[in-house]
Amino acid sequence: MSIEAITWVLERAEIPSPTPPGMPSAPALTVVLIGLANHASRHGRSAYPSVRTLARYARMSERQVQRCLAALAELGLISRGDQQRVAATIPREDRRPTCYDLTMTRGGGPSPRSGLRGDEPAPDGVTDEHPRGDTDVTRTALEPRNEPAAPGSLHPVPAARPAQKQQHPELEKLAAACRRAGLTARFDTLTAQKASMVAHSVDVHGVDALVRAALERHRPYDPARSAAAWIPTWQALQPPRPKRPPTCGKCDEYGWLPDDDLGRAVRCPCRRAQSELTPYARSA
Repeated sequence: MSIEAITWVLERAEIPSPTPPGMPSAPALTVVLIGLANHASRHGRSAYPSVRTLARYARMSERQVQRCLAALAELGLISRGDQQRVAATIPREDRRPTCYDLTMTRGGGPSPRSGLRGDEPAPDGVTDEHPRGDTDVTRTALEPRNEPAAPGSLHPVPAARPAQKQQHPELEKLAAACRRAGLTARFDTLTAQKASMVAHSVDVHGVDALVRAALERHRPYDPARSAAAWIPTWQALQPPRPKRPPTCGKCDEYGWLPDDDLGRAVRCPCRRAQSELTPYARSA
């Protein structure tokens, strides 16, 4: 595709409107000529699309395309080109289209866009330099004033203080225990929400249980960079069983005495007293 050839068709090609009697209409000639320019070089040479292709471009019959080609040649807008170029591309002679050259004239008149840019050709052929459509614009520059500012007009803005994270005291113990175990995950990158979640896990399970769980998930070839990677593991831990209340020495650790003569289980009175105080004893 040649932009130069298509531009010549749209702006320079002298297609009469209306056309003489017996000649296709000006729009039909223009569309067919654009189709030829689409296959021409930047100088309008060696355009050889088939008649079927031009008919598809122009949405008309092949017979009408042939009439348009004959009319364009009659108007002097196209001429037969070098047919050897077509022969070098298409071996079969019965399938070779006709090669056309567009009669693009060079320097035949001023460019249709010359008036838009503000350029004026000089007599010696040198184009004078003119501003391209720019108009004079008055700009007001604000010069700095040497007068002192009025007192109270400038309010000093206090510098923003960096936010200090309120770290749970147990987190420092957990971080130190992890470092002693060879874990290099950082705790200072935790958000406030995640830090509170880790602190809750420390309160529930203790530091040693969390370190053991982290060691089970630790991969030496791909260690965790942040302690946030261990939060799902710590949250999945089972809560520790509550400590059993002390016994009186006569019953076993579960609060049962030896069976009576009838083989019935006997509950120790010490556990009966504890059941009124602790919810664990009530469920035991």
